[in-house]
Amino acid sequence: MISLSKTLQHLMLISEMLQKRGSQRVEKIVQNLAIDIHWIHDKITFPHWRDIRQNINVHSFYWIQEGQGIFRTDQDYPVSAGMLFYLQPGLAMEMSCGREEPLRITMILLSLYTLSPSADNQGRIEPLDVLPLQFMLKPEGEQGKQLGHLFHKIAADWVPGSTGSQLKTQSLLYELMYELLQVQANVQLGRGQGYELFLRIKDDIERRYSEPLLIHELAVRYGISSSYLRSLFQQYLHRSPKSYLSEIRYEHAGKLLLYTRLTLKEIAAACGYSDEFHFSKSFKQQNGQPPSAMRPQGHGKSG
Repeated sequence: MISLSKTLQHLMLISEMLQKRGSQRVEKIVQNLAIDIHWIHDKITFPHWRDIRQNINVHSFYWIQEGQGIFRTDQDYPVSAGMLFYLQPGLAMEMSCGREEPLRITMILLSLYTLSPSADNQGRIEPLDVLPLQFMLKPEGEQGKQLGHLFHKIAADWVPGSTGSQLKTQSLLYELMYELLQVQANVQLGRGQGYELFLRIKDDIERRYSEPLLIHELAVRYGISSSYLRSLFQQYLHRSPKSYLSEIRYEHAGKLLLYTRLTLKEIAAACGYSDEFHFSKSFKQQNGQPPSAMRPQGHGKSG
């Protein structure tokens, strides 16, 4: 089980964009997701094929490569190439296809868990009941091509029992999770003309959080007004750019408090705060307690 920091940062973005569906819970999921691969299979069916979902206790992803058919749960769903189905644990489903165009399906069966890490390495791991994904998605354009490429690569590269293949496939599955949640977010919110610009500015903030960033300077850099910059963040992240910058700094500061012996002054400087006082004040506003309360016992006093 591995995590890829950049991919999970992007997953964090998607989780925040889905806050109307319980963002706090989703955020915990994507920050600490662990993957256990059961089976990956490129299934080629035959004319008049019929079957049922056999393994209902796992998370399943079905990518339709070719053909046409019907999936039945509480209703009938027409199936065709380029469609994705997410089957959460416990969902029963019947599958069939006709004579002319048999289905070809890439199937991925996983157990998913959420981790609760801690500084003393005594974190807990709990099974994940469901991902925040729709049962059926049909991604268009480049997103559809990217998903098709990922499913093909995952199926081609997986070798049961091979440690190297397991690790490589898990890394691809984290990338897949990001792509799926991005597709979901685009379905719900739509991509406005400023979406790519928003992503560039967001990435800029994430890379340069340790610098004394000012919002109006960011706006000038990207040739837009400060009000438009704020509106982009409200539209796609449901918060202000200043609030997002504060959270990025807070997250980095929290890790430095837990895992280093840097003084509060040194942490403030490393995370873009003007001085130790402003760091302590901002941290307490975010966390409800002063930075010193985050220090593990035995780290001693810092400051």
